[in-house]
Amino acid sequence: MDEIAMGSAIWIRDTEVISSCGEQAGWYLNGQLSVNVDSLGIGEAKRALLLEPDGSLVVPVGVVRAGEQEFTLYVPVGTSNQVLARLERFRLRTKVTFARSSGSVVSFSHDPESGSGYILRILNSRVPELVFTDSAVVGVVSLGECYTGLGSAEVGDLLSDVEFFDRTMISRILAGEALWRSEIFQGMNPTELGESFTRARADFTKGCYTGQELIERVDSRGYKTPRRLSNFLIYGFASDPARLVDRVFKEDGKAVFTVTSAEAYPPGESVIALGFVHRIGGEFRSQLLGEDGSVHAVGLGEIPRVLLHREP
Repeated sequence: MDEIAMGSAIWIRDTEVISSCGEQAGWYLNGQLSVNVDSLGIGEAKRALLLEPDGSLVVPVGVVRAGEQEFTLYVPVGTSNQVLARLERFRLRTKVTFARSSGSVVSFSHDPESGSGYILRILNSRVPELVFTDSAVVGVVSLGECYTGLGSAEVGDLLSDVEFFDRTMISRILAGEALWRSEIFQGMNPTELGESFTRARADFTKGCYTGQELIERVDSRGYKTPRRLSNFLIYGFASDPARLVDRVFKEDGKAVFTVTSAEAYPPGESVIALGFVHRIGGEFRSQLLGEDGSVHAVGLGEIPRVLLHREP
């Protein structure tokens, strides 16, 4: 765990894969996804959002340009039917076709100052045909993604002896990475997941795309959403981390914090968590103290820094 605590870690999850090809595939996807897919070179990838016209989320997407007129979309497991229905809704006579398969997303975090070189060398030498996105800085860590047609079990076997390959949720929580059906849900306002999440997945210089208005408006107003994604440090509350998941911490009957993912973290003698801070009276609380323990909201990706400077 020492390497993980320093922000160097690799973890994986299965995905469903939708291949899109045709002479108008790039043009069509460019109007449906939140990034400029036309700017991708062959073998390049970006993170993106697929939205409804009102800006609500369909799914987060990893998009890879597999050829001149071929793109591959990596979407959460169990969502390909909804994604295809959403893409077909506006396709009309556009010359593009879709097909389904499976794959996995490999996520990795690292200290921005030390760079990702060591992790990238390991991944490139162990896992064939990975396609990488740019890394996004989240707090004091950098978070990257790469995509493969291999399943997570096969990738896990290839990385089984890597010291900082993490099979728990610890690395994901430390990196402030939201997960489908834990922090991310169909129909939610995606900007509630924060500026780092949104700006890693939305291009603010490209032309129009479906659902753009909400993203642009919230970004221009400083992400003043009714709730926002946060890391937490939790002390006490005698319960094991699993029992903290989906717990809503209230004060005077009003929700202050909602925990969505939690893991015991011995280096900090605490439970580390992800979840949402609710705005009350125009403000976001930073902590909640009780007889059984305390909950402290921490900026995304900031747990390592906070623990480093915490008074003994």
